[in-house]
Amino acid sequence: MKNKHLVPFTVLMLFGCSPNVEVTPSKLPDAYLNQSYQANIEITGGTVVDLNFHSKVSDTSFKIIPSIAEGGYKDYNLLTITGIPTTLEPVNIYIAGDTYGTNFPGKRFNKEYTLEVKDVQ
Repeated sequence: MKNKHLVPFTVLMLFGCSPNVEVTPSKLPDAYLNQSYQANIEITGGTVVDLNFHSKVSDTSFKIIPSIAEGGYKDYNLLTITGIPTTLEPVNIYIAGDTYGTNFPGKRFNKEYTLEVKDVQ
């Protein structure tokens, strides 16, 4: 005997994707010996956690500076690299950190750059 009151149903499962963290550009512009250098790095795909942000630069005359966001707090999603190379040695730059999580866990990122230093001719 068939049961007339059974109604077919569909199970709907939703899967979300958290965005990938991207660090751009893929390569930094070259620097020139004894000339002021400045370049920007942008991190997209989440808000960078300032307490978990790490950076290392092989040339101590170079600095990585976060931008200042509205409200006066440091914004680690937009970084500026500044310095004056005093040797022709390449400058190695490393950045790493995490993004905040909301509905999804935050993401870890890291990026290495090698900044070529050229002689002015």
